[in-house]
Amino acid sequence: MNVPDLISVRCHYCSRWLAASRIHRIAGHAQAICDDCFDWHNRALEFLAGGPPAGCQHCMATWEILRDRAPGAAVRLYVVPRDGIYQMLCSNCVQPYIQKRKDLYKDTAFGASLRL
Repeated sequence: MNVPDLISVRCHYCSRWLAASRIHRIAGHAQAICDDCFDWHNRALEFLAGGPPAGCQHCMATWEILRDRAPGAAVRLYVVPRDGIYQMLCSNCVQPYIQKRKDLYKDTAFGASLRL
């Protein structure tokens, strides 16, 4: 007999309510992360290690979509510590995040280049 999931758990990162089977507990923390957010976090770590970019986690644009939006121009992805995990954000999605988190970037070369 196929029984539907009766218990939903909220991911602390994307705030979606998902089946408990899709939620992972972070060791040493009371936070829960869904398999999608955990996968994006791992992709960001792989990208930092020299792997291929996956795309933007916020707007969900793949690398191919981002590249095709700006033919001939350099496409930039930013890996940022957001909500306790690493996320990859495109140029459009990172701007509002940087403005909200000036406290992280104001005393850095990156922050100075943006005149924060």
